[in-house]
Formats: sequence, structure tokens, C-alpha cells
Amino acid sequence: MEELNGVTIYWLISIGLLVGFVIDLLMMKRGIGLIKNVVWGAVGSVIIGVVMIILNVFAPLIYAALGSIAFLFLFNVFSFDQEHKSSARAS
Repeated sequence: MEELNGVTIYWLISIGLLVGFVIDLLMMKRGIGLIKNVVWGAVGSVIIGVVMIILNVFAPLIYAALGSIAFLFLFNVFSFDQEHKSSARAS
């Protein structure tokens, strides 16, 4: 089982950054943007990873990646961007 130390935190942050970058590439100029995707991807990965390590779940890094994807999905789908609000009112 994994233990919570500096190396594990490093990998959790790295996974979150990578997931955030890939999600931004997939969104193609929609959603919350590159910086927010990368930051919230890292935050989501660390939160989910730490919870999985505390719960002593097998393969917490995989769950951290999946949790980060779900976290970013929710942020991108329910983002309240002013551009999209004004274009939605016009049509």
C-alpha cells in the first residue's frame, strides 16, 4: 500500500497537472481555460489521492487520476463564463 509522503504528493500533483492539460486539449477553447484546468486538476488529484491513501485503498494514484477527471468534468460543465451567458441570451 502507498504511504503519504513527499514522493506520493509529487506524483499526485504531477498526475493532476497532466490530466488538466489533457482535458484542456480535449475541450478545444471551451470550458474554464488552461490555467484553471491545470490547477484544479492538481487540486482534485491531491484531494482524491489523499482520501484514498487514508482509506487504505489499493492503487490510489489511479483513483486520483479518475477523480481528477471527474472533478474537471464538473468544473468545465458547470462553469459560469460571462461569454457563454451573453451568447446564450442573444440567441
